[in-house]
Amino acid sequence: MKRVVFVGGIAPSMFPNYKELTLYYKRVNIDELKELVKDAEVLNYVRHESTVKVLSEILGKQLTPSTELYIWRENDILVVVGLKKPVRGQEVEVSAEDLDLVMVRVFPGKWTP
Repeated sequence: MKRVVFVGGIAPSMFPNYKELTLYYKRVNIDELKELVKDAEVLNYVRHESTVKVLSEILGKQLTPSTELYIWRENDILVVVGLKKPVRGQEVEVSAEDLDLVMVRVFPGKWTP
């Protein structure tokens, strides 16, 4: 079963056992996100409560905020969840329209054209 993992960003600490990786980055909309998580194990590593609440509503899945550290597993599909207009230093309520969603596929090794 595929794993779709929601994260708040990409950090080097997610890949402790890899020296070189290639990332494929694709912005997705809500409909593409719903299709992506269909028949998938969904994990959440986003801690912003309002964002997680909106994701839960969109997907019809009960997600909970997380402060855990994520370590990448080969074949995981990452979805980086951000805001189209980030607000720093404040707690904000968000809606589905505020979300900036990016699917990231990670491949071990160097990409050569």
